[in-house]
Amino acid sequence: MNMAVDRVKVSRIRKSRGQGFERELVKRYREAGWWSYRTGGSSAYLPDLIATNDVTGELDVVEAKAGAKDHLYIEWDQIARDIDLINGFKRYPTRRIVLAFKFLSKKSKGRSGVYERRELREYFKVIPEDYWERLSGCKISCHYERGCPELPDYTPPFKVKGR
Repeated sequence: MNMAVDRVKVSRIRKSRGQGFERELVKRYREAGWWSYRTGGSSAYLPDLIATNDVTGELDVVEAKAGAKDHLYIEWDQIARDIDLINGFKRYPTRRIVLAFKFLSKKSKGRSGVYERRELREYFKVIPEDYWERLSGCKISCHYERGCPELPDYTPPFKVKGR
């Protein structure tokens, strides 16, 4: 297999991991009584998913990342689009930008095709409005061991796996 085909295959695997995590989050929000929908992600200039609870007046705009590496990243341009979006939903008293990170239970050990087993971990973080200016232009990084200590934790309305 040549390098170009390898890169395409790896890219498809990464994309399917992320989409699978998005579908899983939609299902978990719905089971908790929320309305939730995958929106098409960054290719549509929208967040990965939106979840609302009309009873409690909550809106969660979620960027979800899943992977087998030690670090997962969210670019600032995605968060900037989320800020624009939630500012258009003022009828919801509680509006949040939620970052969801899922670290898979196996990690690749380089190009050898060998995997090391590890604990599945999920981190849910929120970006409060008073952080927006300070984080402007920054890439948000979440580490398998440390999480994202610079951001407050978010407790979603469903069970978090791997804690």
